[in-house]
Amino acid sequence: MILGIGTDLIYKEKVKNIYSKYKERFLKKILSVEEHKIFYELSEEKKINFLCSSFASKEALVKALGSGFREIYPSDITLKKNNLGKPSLISNSLKDLDCHLSITNTDSYTLSFVVLEK
Repeated sequence: MILGIGTDLIYKEKVKNIYSKYKERFLKKILSVEEHKIFYELSEEKKINFLCSSFASKEALVKALGSGFREIYPSDITLKKNNLGKPSLISNSLKDLDCHLSITNTDSYTLSFVVLEK
């Protein structure tokens, strides 16, 4: 049974500007501890895609949950990819739910789509 759907579209230039201005402060707000480690291992050209994918996925998730970032914070959620690159979200808030995630990156935008299922 589908419990919720959520989507988010991010303009990459905006994220790039915010990151340039706030650096570590911005990262601590939106990345989990595990994502933080991954971020610093990435090449410079992949960092903005990673930030956009992570944040858009988390926004889509809280829209699907219907809670917004009230009971859950971006740093409480981890974006992971398997060996084939399939993305997934990990959070204590999802323990009884199946979370299906799709992410699309273009030169200018990142789109994430989440379906929550019981």
